Amino acid sequence: MEDMHLAIWHIYDEGNLWQMLWLIKERAESALRAHSSSIRGSRRQPKVPQDNVSKPEKTQAFIKEESVFPCTAEQYFTLILSDDSSFTKEYRSQRKDTNLNIGQWHGADEYDGQVREITCRCLCNNPMCPPDTGISEYQHAVLSPDKKTLVFETVQQAHDVPFGSYFEVHCRWHLETNSENTCTLDIKVGVHFKKWCVMQSKIKSGAVNEHKKELEVMLDLARAYVKARTSGGESNKPLPSPSSTVTQDL
Repeated sequence: MEDMHLAIWHIYDEGNLWQMLWLIKERAESALRAHSSSIRGSRRQPKVPQDNVSKPEKTQAFIKEESVFPCTAEQYFTLILSDDSSFTKEYRSQRKDTNLNIGQWHGADEYDGQVREITCRCLCNNPMCPPDTGISEYQHAVLSPDKKTLVFETVQQAHDVPFGSYFEVHCRWHLETNSENTCTLDIKVGVHFKKWCVMQSKIKSGAVNEHKKELEVMLDLARAYVKARTSGGESNKPLPSPSSTVTQDL
């Protein structure tokens, strides 16, 4: 606490009042984020004065209207996300990503559901970025007791892109079974900044748009993967090549 006071006094002494306010805001938001019920949080919320916390930024809807997916929520976890599924490996291979390491799902005392970590080297398409970057993706999945609702959250960190340590891309999937073999799918994506930087707006739009493109390709391949395994198709049938046309603004 003493260090924080010294840091704030130093900034204030230089006349940069806005930086002092931002520092207070960032500390409060970090405290909330560290104890949230999301992928990295605990189930208990700390009591932080509301006057010191800004309203969290809303995530952007990836799919404007709910989409229907050709399997139940439980089947989606089993076929696409489970430890026995080969989908992630095949999908990353299609993208020509390398050095893939998929951790096993496991429970954690501070989380509901299960968590795991995926790392790989991922190709970059942004001209401001290197040809590829190392990424870490933390995943959290919760299936409701009746197996009809699945919440799947990811927090992705790119390590080698400019300002990569400043931000994370957060994504939340909500799948709800609505028939014997279909579910509704809602996906939201947003960017969380851990540090302020001058290119924040440009980084946010670029990261969200790039993630949307990635998700669109993933969904196309996931549909084909599921259909091949739920409609009498061969279980080892390879994924088809993704479409070359990807709409950026959905």
